[in-house]
Order: sequence, then structure tokens, then C-alpha cells
Amino acid sequence: MTTPRRKNVPTAGKDGRNATPRGTDLACGATRSRLAGRRILLTRSEEDSAAWARELERIGAVPVTLPCIDAEPIGDAAFGRELRDAARAADWLVFTSRRGVDAFVRLAGSDALRQVDARESGAVRGPRIAVVGPATAKAATRLLGRVDLVAEHGTAESLAESMISARVSGARVVLALAENARDVLETRLRAAGAECRRFDVYRTVPAAPETPKLALSTFRVDAVWLASPSAVEGFANRVDVDSGVPLVAIGPSTAEAIRARGLAVAAVAPAPSFEGLLEATR
Repeated sequence: MTTPRRKNVPTAGKDGRNATPRGTDLACGATRSRLAGRRILLTRSEEDSAAWARELERIGAVPVTLPCIDAEPIGDAAFGRELRDAARAADWLVFTSRRGVDAFVRLAGSDALRQVDARESGAVRGPRIAVVGPATAKAATRLLGRVDLVAEHGTAESLAESMISARVSGARVVLALAENARDVLETRLRAAGAECRRFDVYRTVPAAPETPKLALSTFRVDAVWLASPSAVEGFANRVDVDSGVPLVAIGPSTAEAIRARGLAVAAVAPAPSFEGLLEATR
């Protein structure tokens, strides 16, 4: 994995927002052959890009990371108390990113679960903590003291499946998520009989304008992956599109954001996922 040689453009971390795509081990030979050696610019946050970078490396592609979105906290003291009380009364507390854990602790307090956990020897037990991947598990263990379930494949879909396998029917589930996170978790858990309560504890924001901008041609990439309208805005803030590198959108709203910037969309993923972007990249 490579990154542009420029100050303040960090490489991706060891684990991402836990978006490791499920099923990439089943990627067909044609995809491997088509993308082998090709350089793909990833524009999600540093954390979120890491898992995709690993998967691209697995199929022989070369990921290049340029973070184009960041995160900011949301919520006030009253919101934090509501979140803490809900978490203490829940059967499950769910996180899909390290940032979600950080935001939960900031809002609810580092001791939010300790009073409940201290009574586990009696009739009251604290919520089980479910997370989407290793980076989130590490953060939860460090800040909350434990993790009870880690999704097998590092996606929201996989986390939902793992929790359903653990029997969530009738369970009270609190989800601490990003404001613009998909609703796949609560949708699937509710369908399995869980009582879900979602708290948006942070939001993603575009990277700030950069002067001078980075010339796209200097990255020497074969395609740019854009996975949200916010990433498109951050990309436009940071990069001067001085070459005809194909811009690949994860879905229609992202494609619309690209066109609104006066840029051409080379392809739109048939599904809003890593696999969809792979299929769309030619």
C-alpha cells in the first residue's frame, strides 16, 4: 500500500472502520487478473480505507490512500446522559468503528458501564458489547474493559449475522453509530426480533480545502474510488483533477455529487460495497 509523499497525508492504519468486505476470498480469477498491479486511490477516512487496502492487496492491486473525510463529535451533556442510561439498560451495546467507541466514552463517560458490570455477580448484568472488527475491539477493550462479540468478516452485515446467531430476539440493543451510517444493522436486528435504539454519536465531514491542491496526476493511479458525497467534497477540496483518471462511484448519490463538481463519472458500482466497486473498476 502506498500513499502520496506529502506532509499530513498519513498512511492507513492497521485496521479500518472495519469495512473488510465479506466474500473477497471468493473473488474470481478474472477480477484478480484485471486489477493485478493497478493502483487504486482510496478516499475514505484513514481508518475506513485500511480494510479495503488489505483486500486490494490480496487480489494483487496497489492501494493508495488519501483521506478525504474526517469525523467530528456530536451530542451534548443531556444526550450523553440519555445514551449512558440506555446503554446500562441494554442487553447489547454495538459499535461499528473505533470512533464510535471514542464518542460513546466522551458522551457517556469512561465509567458508563462499570456500575452495571460491578453487579454481574448478582441478578443484574451489563450489556454485551458487540463490535464490527479488530480495531473497534481494541478500542472497546481499552476504553470499556471488554468485548463479547466480534463480527467474523468486519462488515455491518456480518455483525448483524453474528448477533442474530447469538439470539437477539427480544433483546434490547443500543447502537452507537455515525450520523450517516447505513441502517443495515438495525434493520436486520429488528427483523430478527430485537428492540433497537440507535444513537448517532459522531458525523463524518469532508476534508478541509487544501492550498495548493494535490495534482491527481502525481498519484499515478488507474482509478479513484469515491464512497460517499462527503468523500467527493473532500476529494475536490484536496485534489486538482488534472488528468482523466476514471472516477468510480459507490452509488447514485455519490455519482451525482461527482457530476455536480463538473467531473465525469467513469462507472457506478452495481452494489454499494467493496465488491461492487471491484466490479465497476475496469
